[in-house]
Amino acid sequence: MKKIYLGLLLLLALSASPALAATTAPVKAPTPVVKKAWKALAPSGYSPINWASAPGIASFFKAPTDNGAIDFITRIYLPQNQIGFIISTSTPIDLSANTSTSNQPETVKTLTGNDINNFPNLSFKRVSSEASKTIDPAIKFLWDAAFFNMKSPYSDLSMAAKYTVGTSTTITSGSRSVPDMALPRRMLVINNQTGTAMIKDFDSAIFLDSKNGDQAIEGFSPAVAKSDGPSGAASRLFLGIATSSQELVVYCSQAATVKEASEALVLAGVPVDRQLEADGGGSASCGYNLPGQFFVEPTRSLPLLMGAKTIVARGKITTKDTNVRTGPGTKYPVVTKLAKDTPIKAFEEKEGWYRIGNGQWVIKTLIK
Repeated sequence: MKKIYLGLLLLLALSASPALAATTAPVKAPTPVVKKAWKALAPSGYSPINWASAPGIASFFKAPTDNGAIDFITRIYLPQNQIGFIISTSTPIDLSANTSTSNQPETVKTLTGNDINNFPNLSFKRVSSEASKTIDPAIKFLWDAAFFNMKSPYSDLSMAAKYTVGTSTTITSGSRSVPDMALPRRMLVINNQTGTAMIKDFDSAIFLDSKNGDQAIEGFSPAVAKSDGPSGAASRLFLGIATSSQELVVYCSQAATVKEASEALVLAGVPVDRQLEADGGGSASCGYNLPGQFFVEPTRSLPLLMGAKTIVARGKITTKDTNVRTGPGTKYPVVTKLAKDTPIKAFEEKEGWYRIGNGQWVIKTLIK
């Protein structure tokens, strides 16, 4: 009988040992998710421009052998950069067909619904890149309206641009004739809050909706060939969004067909349905000048400069009524207070403080 008991105990011990081992084995820690640093992919046939770089921005060039022009492609990583518009400070002049009021100043309007299709043509005094740097020194990527030293004192807007000031969404638009409105148009909508962008067929409701994005430009589909000369080549400015929706890709050339411009963006990883012909065809010239600065000069110039500001951190406020000061330190006056969980983007770090806007600083320890 003792042998039977000992046998049963042995069987119980053997059957329990796997379960015992399972309970005592160390639990394997989950593999931490490491975000890879952004790496700009060079389009096939393009060489990097190493002296003209900025965080989250990379540029490439190609010198075709047939026409002597240089093609440029610039990639902007949106999670690390905020796209902004610097609007001309001059009062726009209405250049619409009504000649009786064509020289009367008109303020920039805030529009709703489909009003964008009826917005008058406006002209603005030029803003040079140097002047814009005093307005917003953080801009690293510019469309420079003075690069080719054009004589006209005014810039006639050839596409629609949407931007947000405070809680209001403002539209500037012009040079859109009735035939143009009937052509396939697209829109680039940039959401600086999420670091993403999209290009879709033009829809005024989405274009004006700040929930989809706070910066936008309207242009033509690459399928619409406008202002092509007999040879089919002209100055081209194309914008595209990579399939990740996190990269804005800019193509510019002083001599290219629509097909060549579109194919260049395809080489950069931008499908045709994610491309927009920003200049309308033949109304842009471009080149590089100073390190880190990309310049483009439409003949019908934009009355604004488009730039990217590098973001050094994103986060949320961790305490209620957090002080926002005019400088990096408690000696600076408080300009406003932020509620807990308010999302912020930091454009600069200094002495333990983050700059979250022009003249707006928050202590780093209160941001998660």
